[in-house]
Amino acid sequence: MVIPFLASLTPVLVCTGLGWILSRRTRLLDDPDLPQLVMVIGLPALLLNSLLRMDAGISQLSQTILATLAMLALSVLMAAALLKIARQPLRFLVPVLSNPNTGNLGIPVVYALLGPDALPYAVVVSTTVGLSNLSLGAWLMSGRLDPRALLANGSVIALLVGVLLLLADIPVPAPIMDTLDLLAGITVPIMLLLLGRSLASIRLGGNIGFGLIGLLSAGRVLIGAAAALIVLQLLPMPELLAESLLIQACMPVAVLSYILASQYQGPKDLIAAVILCSMPLSLLAVMLLSAFYL
Repeated sequence: MVIPFLASLTPVLVCTGLGWILSRRTRLLDDPDLPQLVMVIGLPALLLNSLLRMDAGISQLSQTILATLAMLALSVLMAAALLKIARQPLRFLVPVLSNPNTGNLGIPVVYALLGPDALPYAVVVSTTVGLSNLSLGAWLMSGRLDPRALLANGSVIALLVGVLLLLADIPVPAPIMDTLDLLAGITVPIMLLLLGRSLASIRLGGNIGFGLIGLLSAGRVLIGAAAALIVLQLLPMPELLAESLLIQACMPVAVLSYILASQYQGPKDLIAAVILCSMPLSLLAVMLLSAFYL
């Protein structure tokens, strides 16, 4: 069970490790505009390309968004309940526990385990969770919500363009689709390299309790898995969508949570520790799901 699982994830682990090494030993990934390249060009191209290649089009798109929103809503409720029981502040930790790293880890893991047919679902799930991070996460941590940031997001624009093209049944010329294929192809490798860079840049410090780190790390994975399993029982959906949602719901804490906590004077050291601790727990959970459920 372990060897086939690790074999499937070898590209993900190697590329992430390569990003970590390059960040430690070189300056190749130091350009601050590199993440912007992914956000402005790579992810929108990957999202639009995936949407236009979905077999069922708008029906599966709406199913994916609905299922993801339901998973996120349940995750928020479970996270709030856990934090209340643990007597921890909700403001910074609810987004940490409810928004998984569906982007630069979730998409590659789904692609590695389920193949290219699951990629459209993974990208739409990731976009929806990303918007949750930029709205709910930024709103809770900062105390204010900026709708303009959402409307200016490249993935949101790509989503709207894709929906309009699908609704109007407008054929996209082959040269345009080939261009989207080319641009989308750079996205997953760069996302993994940037994930490695982000992990290398995280600094632990302060007086952090290991019990709290373990509770939050396990909570992130278990909350995601439980929320996804409940949604799978309540909502009918294609098998690939169900499996993609379940895998991405089990992902570790999003690196964006660390960035937002740093920006808004939150407990960034605690969140950094939870990111690092929740990653092996997440991969263990996905391995068990692959063996007994998927």
